[in-house]
Amino acid sequence: MSFDSLTYLAFLPVVALVCRLLPQKVRPVWLLLASVVFYASWNVPLTLLLAAVIAVTYAAGIGLRYVRKQGQRRMLLGLSLLLCLGALVYFKYFGFLAGLAARLWEAIGGNGKWRLWDIVLPVGISFYTFQALSYVFDVYRGRLDAERNPIHYALYISFFPQLVAGPIERAGDLLPQLRTARSATTEDVRFGLKLLLSGYFKKIVLADFCGRFVERVYGAPSPDGSAVLIGTLLFAMQIYGDFAGYSEIARGSAALVGVRLMQNFDRPYLAGNLRDFWRRWHISLSRWLTDYVYIPLGGSQNGLGRQIMATLTVFLLSGLWHGANETFIVWGLLHGLGVVTVLLYAKAKLPWPKGRAGNRLGILLTFAYVTLLWIFFRAQSLSQAVQLFGSLFSAWNVPAGWTLLDMTWEDAARLVLSLCALPLCHGLTERKQPPIVYAFWLLTIAWAWSIRLAEHAANAFIYFQF
Repeated sequence: MSFDSLTYLAFLPVVALVCRLLPQKVRPVWLLLASVVFYASWNVPLTLLLAAVIAVTYAAGIGLRYVRKQGQRRMLLGLSLLLCLGALVYFKYFGFLAGLAARLWEAIGGNGKWRLWDIVLPVGISFYTFQALSYVFDVYRGRLDAERNPIHYALYISFFPQLVAGPIERAGDLLPQLRTARSATTEDVRFGLKLLLSGYFKKIVLADFCGRFVERVYGAPSPDGSAVLIGTLLFAMQIYGDFAGYSEIARGSAALVGVRLMQNFDRPYLAGNLRDFWRRWHISLSRWLTDYVYIPLGGSQNGLGRQIMATLTVFLLSGLWHGANETFIVWGLLHGLGVVTVLLYAKAKLPWPKGRAGNRLGILLTFAYVTLLWIFFRAQSLSQAVQLFGSLFSAWNVPAGWTLLDMTWEDAARLVLSLCALPLCHGLTERKQPPIVYAFWLLTIAWAWSIRLAEHAANAFIYFQF
């Protein structure tokens, strides 16, 4: 049941309406039931894995509440880590690690081929395991009191708006709202509907439209450099519209049942440097890695060398979190090296243009670096990524590139209009607009959605694979 399906458009109003009509004490049960149905619509058997993560981390939290001996507390923490990370490694990384081992075996002259089997990746596993671990870590550190109500805790892990692709919420922020289970106010409903409009515009009108041209470029055996440049710029728009759109739909859906989720994107392509970019892009993951990896490794408090090591470790893990592929590892490390470069530049107090010129130069360089690295993120293999980079710096055959894109002038006009309308999404959610403005956005989304349905196009959210 994807957010951009007609089934979800029927599911959400029913959940919100019944939630509003139910007594306050019953609402968490209803929301938990709705969340189970939502997740089971993807894969019923894998719902048992989600239930196992909930049961083990809930029990660990209760145990940490009463156990005082440090050895026993570490054992409870270790069991939670073993289940959550073990499940993540098995379902997400086993095939990758087995493939590396098989290649190594062949390289050293081993006989026979290894037989590898396909493993179904549970949707959302990277998100709900990290959310469960953050709860256990916070209880272990004494920053959070363990949740005793199993319904409230199960709902915290499985809350359907953010279960599949985040944001990764902290228990200290989300659990109190789920315990209270207040009814959505008129302002909540207005805010939620605005977020839904903005999110669906970014997904249906912008991301899905860009995606059709990105697929043509990255699916071609040897695309021209001009097509690679345009395709990569379009992918930068696609992945932003896709993931930021998902996050806004999640926040809007939650607001309709009286819950406020954290903001996960804050105009990341306007960042003045890479450090600023990661404060604006996938904010919940950046904060998670900062609090549970960067700071425990020493952060910025134990010298420059330790800070650089912690930074590179965080970005290596960020790359691995996104996928079991060498391309994601390189993508993460190159981002880490970029952040380290920004850090060293600031430490050296080297000159930089002041005022608007400096700000614009920073935004331009950051956007260019981030966009070029999207090639690693989108490419299927390192060899393809290298080939695509090579085409950028070779002689271009622009007519061949345009032919590959197969973009009509009407397509180009639609793309330009969509990009021009993108900044207006922020005004849509931040300021009160006349009713005709909301009607325009709704009609635009409905028009784009009807085209997609007529074409029978399947456009799953990109981050579902993570």
